[in-house]
This record gives sequence, C-alpha cells and structure tokens, in this order.
Amino acid sequence: MIHLLIGRVDSGKTTLIERIINNLSYLQKRFDGFLTRKVYKENQFIGYDLFDLKHRANHPFIRMSSSPGKDQMGRFYFLPSGLEKAIHIILEHQIMDYLIVDEVGPLELSGRGLWPALSQQLRRSGFRGLLVIRIGLIEPFMALLQGLEVRQFDIASPSVEADLEAAIKSLYSTS
Repeated sequence: MIHLLIGRVDSGKTTLIERIINNLSYLQKRFDGFLTRKVYKENQFIGYDLFDLKHRANHPFIRMSSSPGKDQMGRFYFLPSGLEKAIHIILEHQIMDYLIVDEVGPLELSGRGLWPALSQQLRRSGFRGLLVIRIGLIEPFMALLQGLEVRQFDIASPSVEADLEAAIKSLYSTS
C-alpha cells in the first residue's frame, strides 16, 4: 500500500510526519526511510538535510549553492553523498517495515534522483510506505504509479493526522 501525503511547499508535511512517528512510537522500529529537514546557517535557509529514521542520523542532502558534480533542480543542488545515502536507504528497505520518503519531486518525475531505486521498491509485493509530494506534482506522479494501490492524504484536511495514523496502524494490526 502506497500512502501519499500531498500539500503545498511549507505546509507542514514533514512536521506532521514527525508527530505521527511520535504518536506511533510502539511502531518506531518499523519506520524506515528519511525525512528532509530544513537547514539554516546564521538564520539563513541554506537547504535540507536527510534524517535517516532507522539510524537516527542527519546527512547533508540538498543545498542552494552550486558546485561541480551536483544534480540541479530549480534553485536546489543535490549533494552526491546525500543522494547516494537516500538511494541506499530506499534500496535496503525491508518489506515488513514502513518506508517514508520525504519527498518525491521534479527530479524523480524526470526519472532521475531517487526514482530508479524507489520504483523498484514500490513494485514489490507487500510494499508499505508513505511518499511526500507537492500538490502541483501529484497528477504526473500518479501516472507513474499506474496499477499500484495508492491512497492520498491531503495536508489541508482537518483529519489528516488521525486518518494517516489509522491507515498506518491498520497495516500492522496483525503483525
């Protein structure tokens, strides 16, 4: 089952996921994947770090400054080591765990970035996970997911936290 958390930029998607993980602390060992957390330097936004949920560790991931060897998407540059770590986390995902990927963006829609590893996992029988995606990208992303079981959760819904928690709990009610 693929859960999609959709919403606008800066609408609180990552914060919501962190609350849900805390609320479902008895499933803590089942959560795999990563969150992307904003990084500031001297009160100035400089990009995102990848927070590995299994190993509870931060890794530099996306920055607004350019340098050779970085994939660019809009105003952001993906650090090769961060992108490799994210891909490694996805590829090492165990099917009984719940994979969280925060977030899928234009790079993946173009078939690059996380997409090769992620598409491989999504098509595994018994996959369980949550993908975060901006609302403006949902239509082309749904085309990539044709034939897969998908349930959408909109961050703007007043019941999104309870609904998503219940959906995750239902996946583990018998295990």
